[in-house]
Amino acid sequence: MLFTINRSNDCPFKRSFNKLMNKYKLIDQRQVKRLSNGTDDYSVATEESSSTGDFTTGSSQLLNVCEEDCMVGLRQYVAKEGIQMSEQRLFRFANFHNFDLEKAKDAVDENRDNAFLDLEMHGELRGQFINKMLFPLTGLRTKKHNSQVIYAQPSQNNPEDDNMTTVLQSLCYVMNDFSQTEQQCRDGVAIVANLQGFTHEHFDELEWRQFMLALQGTLVPTKVTSILMVNPPSWFKQDIWKKMRSSMPFQMRRNVHIIYSTDKLGDYLMEDYRAYLPHEVAHGYRSGSEIIEDYIDLKSYEDGQKRAAATLMV
Repeated sequence: MLFTINRSNDCPFKRSFNKLMNKYKLIDQRQVKRLSNGTDDYSVATEESSSTGDFTTGSSQLLNVCEEDCMVGLRQYVAKEGIQMSEQRLFRFANFHNFDLEKAKDAVDENRDNAFLDLEMHGELRGQFINKMLFPLTGLRTKKHNSQVIYAQPSQNNPEDDNMTTVLQSLCYVMNDFSQTEQQCRDGVAIVANLQGFTHEHFDELEWRQFMLALQGTLVPTKVTSILMVNPPSWFKQDIWKKMRSSMPFQMRRNVHIIYSTDKLGDYLMEDYRAYLPHEVAHGYRSGSEIIEDYIDLKSYEDGQKRAAATLMV
């Protein structure tokens, strides 16, 4: 079910979603256009083709002149426009837009009331994590970019359920969680999508496009450095991937890797990666339920602390 269906018009997530989709003229998902500046080139990177702390600017490395100029310009812009936005969030937008000041300013203005940036661990969102369709693999990193890793298993989704709303919210929640420090923003995130048990019934083209658009930063500004599609069924590349890649920008397509054996994950993830994978992946050492339970408990506590601190400041 598409994200905005069955949502009241005053729902903050529906307003935020429609606003950002309007920017790309994507409200009618059946007319999805490329976000790749019109290029038709593509490169599919497959086997066949060759957590958080207090934000401190400069915590990982000193800003270069271009980056510092961008941050100064953003601070001046939000002060002039009366936009309330933290230093951490300003850096996140600047980094996502490669410190292009004008693009970062436009993004800050468009996202000043973006509900996806202020998600909390409770209610439907908490329940979505329990479903084990999407959750973080805290501590796991990629070899190339040192990116933190998010795990997804689409077959955990019941095709008859109306849960695309919470799937996108859970994705954005983890992206927000993995973008708390300067270094996290620079490193980005990676997705390990386990396609074990995936059937044609699990594929809704419009929903998958919404999910892929979210991975491109249309909802929250987090760079996705790689998408590892593991254990796909034999028909996936021809029936599904062929449809999806045409609507992706070049940079995203080249970061997608279709992996037919879980042993090949070692080509992309850090050396002891199996110690962080859930049992749902072959040779995974950890219980997915325990990973999720620990994450929910920690984030529920941290979100509660943030609310309490915000109340004291009022």
